[in-house]
Amino acid sequence: MNAAIYIRKSRENHVKPSYRLVVQREQLPEYAKQQGWHSTIYDDGHASAARGKTELLPERARLEADIRAGKINIILVIELSRLSRDDTMQDYVAWLTLCADHGVKLATLTRTLNPAQHSDWMLLLMEGGFSSVEMKVLTGRMAEGRKQAFLSGKYLGGGCPKPYLYDKAQGKPVVDQHLLEEIEQVWSLAEQMSAKAVAEQLDWPEITVRRAISDSRLYFYQALRIDPDTGDIIKCDWEPVMTEDRAKRIQQTRRSRKTNKTRRDAAGLLSALGIMYCGYCGKTVKSWNNSKIRLDGTRLDYYACVTKNKKNACPASKMINHQTVNQKVLKNLFFTLANGDRLREWWFESRRAINHSGKAAEIITSIKREELKKKNLVNAIAEGLIDFSDAKEQMKNIKFAIFELQDKLEFLTNTIAEEPDWDALKITHEKFETLSFSEQREVIRNAIESITLNNTYAIIKYAFPRSESGSYEARINLARGNQKKPRLVKRTRTQPHDITSDL
Repeated sequence: MNAAIYIRKSRENHVKPSYRLVVQREQLPEYAKQQGWHSTIYDDGHASAARGKTELLPERARLEADIRAGKINIILVIELSRLSRDDTMQDYVAWLTLCADHGVKLATLTRTLNPAQHSDWMLLLMEGGFSSVEMKVLTGRMAEGRKQAFLSGKYLGGGCPKPYLYDKAQGKPVVDQHLLEEIEQVWSLAEQMSAKAVAEQLDWPEITVRRAISDSRLYFYQALRIDPDTGDIIKCDWEPVMTEDRAKRIQQTRRSRKTNKTRRDAAGLLSALGIMYCGYCGKTVKSWNNSKIRLDGTRLDYYACVTKNKKNACPASKMINHQTVNQKVLKNLFFTLANGDRLREWWFESRRAINHSGKAAEIITSIKREELKKKNLVNAIAEGLIDFSDAKEQMKNIKFAIFELQDKLEFLTNTIAEEPDWDALKITHEKFETLSFSEQREVIRNAIESITLNNTYAIIKYAFPRSESGSYEARINLARGNQKKPRLVKRTRTQPHDITSDL
C-alpha cells in the first residue's frame, strides 16, 4: 500500500508536544513501516493551512497531484487538522471529497477512516466541525490580543520607517543614529519647502519624501498612534525622535503648498484618456496646469510629455497649449466623421482582409492537441508504462509548446479590434459643442485609438479606416501658421500699374 506521510506545524511554540515537527518526522515514518506501507513524505514544515494561505503549501499541492494521478492509497497525519485548518470547512470538505473520489483513506497513529463510507464520512465531518470552531475561537483571541497590544502602544510588527530598526530582543523599534542623521535632512528641508523640492535637492524619489512626512509617519516619529474608533492619541513604547512642534511645522508647510486651497482642474479634453503619447520618448502625454494669469484674466494649460520635469526631462518635447491641439484634432475628427456610413463599409472591408477568427480557431485546436498529449503522458506515467525521468523532457516540451500557443492566442486576441459604436459617431461638430465635457471625451475615445504628439505636428490613428485606401492615420500641423508675404511683382516703366496686383 502506498502511503503519503503529510507533515506540517502551524506555529513554533505550540503547547502540544505531538505537534512538534521532530515528533512527526520520527513517529509517522516508523508507524508506516510497522504497517508494512511503502511511504512517501510530504513535509511543509512550519506553515499555516488557514483560509487564504493554502497556496503557500507546496508539499500539500504535490500530494494533491499524486492523489489525482492515482499514486496514493492512504494519507498518514499526526491529526486530521494537519491537512486543513479552514474555519469555513470548505477546504476540509474538498479534501474529503478528493480522497473519497480516488479511494484514499485517512489515518492517524490511532485509527484509519475511509471517507467513501457513510459512517466514516460523518465522523470526519464532526471532527472537521470541531476543528473549525476551535479555529474561529483561536482567530478571535488573536484579533483581541492584537487590539489590546495596539491600545497599549505595543509595536505590531512590519517594516520600521527610518530612523528606526527593529530590535528582536526588545520586541520594538530602536533608533539608528546614522539613519537619524539622514532623515533629519528631510525634516529640516520639509519645514521650509515642498516635498518635490526636497526630493530634487536630496536626489530622493518624490514618493519616498512624501511618505516620510505623511501624518502617519509624523505620529510614528513622536511614538504616538491614533485610535481609529475613538480618535484618542495613544502613547507608544518606543523612543520618540521628533517633537510635536516640529511635526506641526512640517504639516503646516506641507498644507500651505496646496494651490489656493482648492485644486484647479487642469484636465484637458484629450488627456487621461490613455490615447496621447509623446512622439520623442513614447511616454504618456498629460495636461499641465499653468499658474500664470494673462492680462485678459485667462490661463493657458498645456499638453506635454510626463517626463517634462527637471530630473527626467524629455530631451525634445515642448509644451503645446490645449487650444491649439484641441482645435486641430477636432477639425480633423469631424472632417473624417463626415464620411458617415462609408466609414463602416471601410472598417468591415479591413476586417475581412484579416482572418483573425480562422487563425484563433487553429491556435485553439493546437492547444487542445497539446493538452491531450500532456494528459496521455500523465496517464502513462501513472500506469507505469513510462518512467518519470524519461517523460520529464517530453513534458517540458509539451508545456513549452502550450505556453507559446497561448502567447500567440493572447497576442491575436489583443489585435482584434471591437466594432466602433457607429451610432455614437453620427454627430456633427455643432452637436458636439452642446455635449458635456465627459460626453465629448467619450466621443473622442470611441473614434480615436491614439495621438502621437510632436512639437510641430501630431499623428492621429483612428479606430477605423478613414479613407477607401484603408489608411487609419491622419497628420495634422500644429505649427503656428505664419502667413506668407505677398509675392512682389517686378514692373518695368512700360508696364501699366494695376491696382489689383497689390491686393
